Parts: sequence; C-alpha cells; structure tokens
Amino acid sequence: MSITDEHIFPFCVTAHSFNHDKSQVAVCPNSNEVHIYARSGTQWTPLHVLKEHDLLVTSVDWAPRTNRIVTCSQDKNAYVWTLDEVANVWKPTLVHLRINRAATQARWSPMEDKFAVASGDKCVAICYFGEDNDWWVSKHIKKPIASTVLCIDWHPNNVLLACGGTDMKARVFSAFIKGVDQKPAASVWGERLPFNTVCGEFESPSGGWVHSIGFSPDGESVAFASHDSSLTVATPATGEVTSVRSPNLPFKSLAWMDQSTIAVSGHDCSPMIYAYDGATWRLVKRLGEDDKSRRSATASPSNNNTAFNLFRQMDSRNQPAKASSTSTGDGSLKSVHQNTITELRRDPAGNPSDISTGGLDGRLIQWNILA
Repeated sequence: MSITDEHIFPFCVTAHSFNHDKSQVAVCPNSNEVHIYARSGTQWTPLHVLKEHDLLVTSVDWAPRTNRIVTCSQDKNAYVWTLDEVANVWKPTLVHLRINRAATQARWSPMEDKFAVASGDKCVAICYFGEDNDWWVSKHIKKPIASTVLCIDWHPNNVLLACGGTDMKARVFSAFIKGVDQKPAASVWGERLPFNTVCGEFESPSGGWVHSIGFSPDGESVAFASHDSSLTVATPATGEVTSVRSPNLPFKSLAWMDQSTIAVSGHDCSPMIYAYDGATWRLVKRLGEDDKSRRSATASPSNNNTAFNLFRQMDSRNQPAKASSTSTGDGSLKSVHQNTITELRRDPAGNPSDISTGGLDGRLIQWNILA
C-alpha cells in the first residue's frame, strides 16, 4: 500500500471527483456549493466555486473525456456544468429531472452521452441531451423500485444500469434510450433490452440498505455493499451469489479494481481490499494501518493534546477511546482517515491499482494498492 497524495481540507468532504489527469478535483464541502481545486506543486489551491443549487449537494461526477461536470442536490435538481475556456467560467445547464424528492447520486455513462440520477422519488432519471429542445431531458426507471435509490453504476456497454437503495434490493435495469444508444450485444443479462427491463434482482442474506453498487470490469458480475456490513457479489452466468459478512462497521462505497479484487470503505475509516481466491471473497488488506510512520500525522493539529483526541474519538466512533483496539496511545485512530470515509472513487484514467477516498475528517487521499 502507498499513499500517493494526501490533503486536509478545512471542511468535511462528502463527495469528490477528479478530472481526467487528476490535476483538478471537485469536492462537496457538505453545503450547497461545489469547490474546484487545482494542483499547485504538492498542494491544492482553490480555482472555482460552483454556485447554483439551493440545498445540500449530494453528488458530483466529472466526465474525463468531455470535461463536463454533473451535480445533483437535495433541492431536486441536477446541473451539467461546461467550462467556457475563453472566460474561464463554468456555466450551468439545468436538467429536467421531473422528480419530487431529493436527488441522491449522479453518474455519467461510459460513453458520456447520458447520465443517471438516483433519487428519493422511487425512481432513477436517465438523462440525455434532447437536440430538439436543446437541453437535458430525462426518462424514469420506476418499477419495481419501492423506496429511495441510494447508489447507481453503469455497465461497460453503456446501456445497463445497476442500482440499490433503501428497499434493500440491488437491481440491474436496461437504460436503453432510442436514438442515443445502439443495440447492445447479447450478454448474461439478456438479449432484448427495452427501457426499464429488469435484468436481475438480488439482496444480501440479512437485508439492509444498499449503500454502494458496481459492475465488474467485464460486466459479468455485480457487487453491492449493504448496511448489514456485508459485501455481496452476484454472477448471473453461473447463478452464484456470494455474500461475505464483515465484523466491521458498514461500508458506504465500493469499486472494482480488477476481476478478482474489490476495494471498499465506509464507517470503519480504513479502506479494505477483498480478493476472490477461487472459492469465496476474503479480506486481504486494510489500507493505511500498516504504515506506522504515518500515525503521528493522522492526528489532528492538537496532536499533543491527549485529552482532546480522546474526546474526539469518543464522538466520532461513539465508543470509549481507551476500549478501542483501533486507536493509538494519543487517542487518534490507527487508520489514516480519522472519521467515516464518505466516498471511494476509481482512477479516472482507468489505472486499476489507483483509488481515492474522501472523508468527514476533511481528508482527500489518493492510494496505490500495489505500491
């Protein structure tokens, strides 16, 4: 494990997304704004502030090829931001979502010609640019979704969409848009794929809200993390559904690194790596905790104030600091992150060994799991 970059912001990082070469990053500071930072040497300097939403921004996604940013918010709106290179200003375009509840997550499709927005309105809005109306319009995936959708992920074929939410189900739908998509090749998920076709439905053994979901690199499997602290991997070609219960706190994000490796993170503050050994999925590594030389740097600026760190840990972990086997002598956690990891993202350039994590402790960390 190696940390390739670490920065501490003066605010919680509730969502983040890098541009194509990771020279800039868009972060949500737990407010109605999105801040864009640019790399300056070893530091990140503020560059732009995207101000258009009225309520808390819940998700941001930066398309690496088209260089467009999509944001969504609790104000039930989504915006597509395009950079005016002459004026050096990001210009927003309102998306016609047609939802009556908060938007929870937004993700560009692999071809970047459409994007999906999950919501609390028991639906997922599939958004594409309507040439006739000259703006972004949407179609809704609804049935059989019975509650808030928390997470979404696109299949490599640009047509299938995986989603999970508070109805404790993980599903795979067809998001085929006539006039935008070409007919996809037959796969393990089906041959005829009209819009809103349910191609698969899964759940973890003990139930629980589905916080994160993702397709494998070849699109043959789907993995999802539930609030019962489980990681479930379903492969329809073989009919195999493998669920691994974790003794740790629930995961909030996952990302496939390759066909046999999944990175997860969440309330336990340490990113973890699960690997398939031919029979089942096993935890093989906890990132950051084996790097003893970094532990002094993981404490807060009041590192020398032991009492402060003890109380801070009690507040963030909801348990007595001295009773925790995951803390150091000064009251800080052994992990690099000192609070919940809100989001784990894959490398925008597609490097399978690189991930990034952002957390409630204000840290934005880039990792290389092979170094």
